[in-house]
Amino acid sequence: MSALAPAPTTTDTAMSIGTTRTVATSTSVWLRLFDVPLARVVALVFGYVLASLTATWPLAANITTAIPEGTEHEATVSIFSLWGLWWTADRAAHGFAGYWDAPFFHPARGVTAYSEPFPLVGLAVGPLWGLDLPPALIYNIALLGLLTLNGLFTYRLLRALDIAVVPASLGGLLAITLPFVAKVQGALPLAAVFGIPWTLEGLVRFAKTGSTRWAAWAGMGLVATYLTCQQYALLFGPVLVGAGVIALAQHRFARRPTLRLFGAMLVSALVVGLVALPGLRVRSDAGFRRSEDLVQALSARPGDFLTRPGLATVSFPASDPSDTGGLFPGFLVFGLATVGLVGGARHRATRRWTIFVAASVATSALVAMALNVELGGWHPFATARAIIPGVAELRSPTRATTMLQLCLVILATLGLAAMWSRMPCKGATLVALLGVLAAAENVSIPVRLTPVPLSTHTEWADWLRDQGPDTVVAHIPFPAGLHVSDYEVEAWRMFAQIDHQKPIVNGYSGNFPQLRSPLGAVVPVYTQFQLAIAQQFPTEQLLCILQRSQDVNTLVVDRGWLQRHATQLAEFSSFIEPAYGDEQVQIYRLQAPAGRCSPS
Repeated sequence: MSALAPAPTTTDTAMSIGTTRTVATSTSVWLRLFDVPLARVVALVFGYVLASLTATWPLAANITTAIPEGTEHEATVSIFSLWGLWWTADRAAHGFAGYWDAPFFHPARGVTAYSEPFPLVGLAVGPLWGLDLPPALIYNIALLGLLTLNGLFTYRLLRALDIAVVPASLGGLLAITLPFVAKVQGALPLAAVFGIPWTLEGLVRFAKTGSTRWAAWAGMGLVATYLTCQQYALLFGPVLVGAGVIALAQHRFARRPTLRLFGAMLVSALVVGLVALPGLRVRSDAGFRRSEDLVQALSARPGDFLTRPGLATVSFPASDPSDTGGLFPGFLVFGLATVGLVGGARHRATRRWTIFVAASVATSALVAMALNVELGGWHPFATARAIIPGVAELRSPTRATTMLQLCLVILATLGLAAMWSRMPCKGATLVALLGVLAAAENVSIPVRLTPVPLSTHTEWADWLRDQGPDTVVAHIPFPAGLHVSDYEVEAWRMFAQIDHQKPIVNGYSGNFPQLRSPLGAVVPVYTQFQLAIAQQFPTEQLLCILQRSQDVNTLVVDRGWLQRHATQLAEFSSFIEPAYGDEQVQIYRLQAPAGRCSPS
């Protein structure tokens, strides 16, 4: 002991013992909840992070300067997802005030609900924005964290099914390399699969115990599913209902277990409802509904399940870069799933859940095919669109493939577990190798990357940030088309907004502002306005619309466009006044001369 340190008093000793007991108690509670030794948790996290880095190579070598696109051919969705992380963090710092009124498509309200919000992911990485880290690094930490959680919660589900540690660990590895997740990595919410196995684990353990603890755990998993990916929560519905029935059937639908599970699900529904209702109200008022032709085009066809994602490392069967292609689950996963189905169905202890998982594979395949499924002239998915809230807004039913592939992973792990239990030590090593090879078969590397600046700061955005609080911006030019690739420029303008933080009339989202006519018809007002600006600007009428209807007082004009249209813009010098310029943009103040923009 140092000569300068005072000798401990009786009070100090008592406080030290109390603190030790508190830490020990907290650790004990943690381990009782997760039923996993701490050393194993560390090993699993380390292994799954390493697997996530491998499955996204060369992301690790570019982790601060690029983000994945998945099989997208443009950066629109990935940059929009990056913006979404920032917006959640920004609003969280203000108690979520104004969260639904994101500052794009100005002056439209509720535009956060126009697309897929994922507040739980944004909250998890929110503090990183305060450290002024590179935006790409924050995004990649979120992505790698989601992939790691996919593995960890799948492992927990498999352990709940009484699968041995090593096969369950391999099952978690298979969950990290789900082919469909690799296909859609450019859309960050679609990488968040972990809530599904979390919910199923709770139901499996509830089926064994009937305890409130595991009913609540299942409910928490359902909330996490919704707060990370609303589409998955919706598509998970049929599987969730089936799992709940299986869990209650094991208790013969006794009153107490039934009340516990329904109570937990009701609390979860109330929590989800608090988040969901504002968005549902906005989308209902706007009349958002995907056309039947679009949904059918994005519904899977049987042949799509026999093709690999466009970036798949293994080239047989052939890859398919189309929106609905690339749904093949892998030869080894499918073969192991067949072994697991046969073996699991033979044993009474695993028969019920094995049959349920196999039925979930079939159900998810039918949901993924959606409007391409017809039974005697009846389209079940069309009926679901008509009666189930939210289904009519679902653009791509193919995303139910995530559930299909996850359920095949569960069956495949049952197959690995059956082989593991029958093998001597050397054979067990071969089983472990088989699991690793099954994961490797489904890897899609090298991933396609989008370069991202190390900082959101630019000189023009810094200048704009220092302008008055009433500043409203229009970026010129507007996109001249309606394809997602046309909106990449708008996604980058939202990226710039992270720095200047001013409302913009531009933007990108899953839906765009529209109005209902007095007769109920939906009018796509924003896309009409966008195309008019793209094709006709500058005109006096459009300048007046920007100022009077959109509250715009600042034009940010790209230099490339300005070089081609300088003469036309100069004709309206009475409307605009240069305020700032650099190599990237020219910024103008917009103020119509008196009497030139009077109401019609």
